[in-house]
Amino acid sequence: MMKKNSIVISILFCLCCAAALNAEEAADDFGFDSTEESDSVFSINMGGKLSLGGAFYFNDFKTFKDVQPGSLIEGKLHVHATAPLTEAYFGVKLNGKTLAPALGTSQAVFPNPPQIAQWIDEAYLKMLFGPVVISGGVQKMNWGRAEDLSVLDIVNPRDKTDLTLIYDPQEMKIARPLISAVVYLPHDLKLEGVYLPVFEGNRIVTGKNDRWYSPQFRWFDQPWDSSTSVFHAPSTNTLEYSQGGGRLTAAIAGKHDFGIQYFYGRLPELAFETLSPATFTGLYNPYHHIGIDYGIGLGAVSLSAELAANITSDVRGTNPSIYNPFLAWNVGTAYSAPLGFTFSLTAAENIRLHHSSISNSYDVEQGKKATDTKLVFSVAQTLFRNSIEWKLSALVGLEDADFCIMPGFHWQLATLLLDCNIGIFGGKQTGNLGQFSRNSFIRLTASYEF
Repeated sequence: MMKKNSIVISILFCLCCAAALNAEEAADDFGFDSTEESDSVFSINMGGKLSLGGAFYFNDFKTFKDVQPGSLIEGKLHVHATAPLTEAYFGVKLNGKTLAPALGTSQAVFPNPPQIAQWIDEAYLKMLFGPVVISGGVQKMNWGRAEDLSVLDIVNPRDKTDLTLIYDPQEMKIARPLISAVVYLPHDLKLEGVYLPVFEGNRIVTGKNDRWYSPQFRWFDQPWDSSTSVFHAPSTNTLEYSQGGGRLTAAIAGKHDFGIQYFYGRLPELAFETLSPATFTGLYNPYHHIGIDYGIGLGAVSLSAELAANITSDVRGTNPSIYNPFLAWNVGTAYSAPLGFTFSLTAAENIRLHHSSISNSYDVEQGKKATDTKLVFSVAQTLFRNSIEWKLSALVGLEDADFCIMPGFHWQLATLLLDCNIGIFGGKQTGNLGQFSRNSFIRLTASYEF
């Protein structure tokens, strides 16, 4: 707790220092008599969104008394300060986990507790030195080209303890402490670098009877559920788990976009090593990630493609405690049609190498298929000067023959926003999506943005 408080206090201190220094610069350069000019140089904006509502599960309404509505309040608040050479941002999240977790359904999760308090959305400081931008803090980064199912967006882990946000992948990202630099080079080149001093993997549900628990983590059941077993969780808040990489992008002729990236770090999925029938050690496998991407705009049509090679130390696929190397690709297209319509289609696949070498019953990939292919189709339309938007998306797993259908509706009335998002899971009960058929939901919110 002391360590968490120290992190928060340090972030707040940096924000205050940035604000004070830049306020002093603005005063020295422009004086107190030129209020308009001073305001254009230094500004502080406070805003956010507060919502009434939340997620409700269809299965709960079979017995109405079992419905757990949670806090019914969620939202985001932020402070954003800008100056000629610096920019600071501090945002917090309000939801059932951070505002009043005792009102909602409890979960057994891993890792617990998280390294960064869940109520912190992002908190960072940016410094601008001509074509170079350096930032540091708790951030979410976006790598790659694809809008859906990106195989290159690998810097931030994901929170898999609440899939009612499956329609908003950005919200499922976990902000991490990092230092990054962006250099804008001639000829439309951009070079990015990122360093993460500590590591945290994907957040997963470990209680077998808790919502969003995945049977695909059955290999981890025994450490948590058996009183005779001992599970040693990895300590990942040391420099031993530091990671980093770089990305170079280029734009040619105003419509061709290329990218190449390299990242060395840890796979976010937890693995384990069996020391004895009753003793287990958690692991996060180190790996090398190499990726390339391409995008092009042809009038109302845009095309994108990604390819990634993820190389672990188990190059032969025979080590039961290490994930096999795997390839991943993604192709997508989007079409902006008349009358406010937008159509998109994306296909992505993971290809596990040396799959035939998986034979140990304790292998972390035992029972998994050699390929994992998914399709995403989406159609949306905006009406009445973009004040109304409806959307229908479908995520389909080919090998598992399962799906998630996601209708959505958004209506903005001045500062009032009405949102409805639905997630319907189905298909084979053993699939990545079909396993959550009991968790089909509707998320209803009425929000005020300020």
